[in-house]
Amino acid sequence: MWLILSEKTDIAALWVYQGLKDRGLSPLEWITPQSLTPNVQWDHRLGEQGKNIQITLADGRKIDNETIQGVINRLVSVPFEWQILTHPDDREYAIQELTAFYISWLYALPCPMLNRPTPQGLSGQWRHPSEWFWLAAQAGLPTLPYRQNSDSTKNQSNWSIELTSYASSVHTVFVVGERVLGVPFASPMRSPCQRLARLSGTQFLGIDFAITPTKNWLFKNATPLPDLRLGGTNLLNSLFEVLQSKRS
Repeated sequence: MWLILSEKTDIAALWVYQGLKDRGLSPLEWITPQSLTPNVQWDHRLGEQGKNIQITLADGRKIDNETIQGVINRLVSVPFEWQILTHPDDREYAIQELTAFYISWLYALPCPMLNRPTPQGLSGQWRHPSEWFWLAAQAGLPTLPYRQNSDSTKNQSNWSIELTSYASSVHTVFVVGERVLGVPFASPMRSPCQRLARLSGTQFLGIDFAITPTKNWLFKNATPLPDLRLGGTNLLNSLFEVLQSKRS
């Protein structure tokens, strides 16, 4: 079994789900936080003999770490339905506990996962633009100077306007494991994109570039939650091959 984990409103995840099903990846399940709340049975154990997770959904479907062969993880938050059951005074604490539980059971999945949860995000670490900018420079990607002051909102807006003024278009590159999609095979941008994914600890990364009128590429942003539809057929084919190649 393969899983796609995402929010119910994640249209890009639904697009990937349909695309992978059309390519014959089966059994494939699309699981949302909403399906993990009503009448669900959980069995999550950690001990000397290892870790496991077994979930029985309300409709009878079962998630068992022994049978899962691959996961695309795009979860953003714990289910809102659980949050509203708590007293307002305890809600922040409850959300922290639920998030820790989600990180634990997601990490109990022994299969290859794109992307692994971290304490800074259920589907990979979320970073401030300045952090991505610094990592991009460390990876060798072309960047403009980034300046930040105490007025962070104004600072980000001005930086975005400044960067946009250099660009005639924006192009998204995808890194899936060691694969780089969206740049020519011989492009010098391939290795820096791979390095950025490794430096950020993100197995499935979207990288936006501002393309100048002279066809130069400037780093604009990166995210573990890109719009997958921008990758088109090539991205679907690569995801299918990567998930199939990991088959146990």
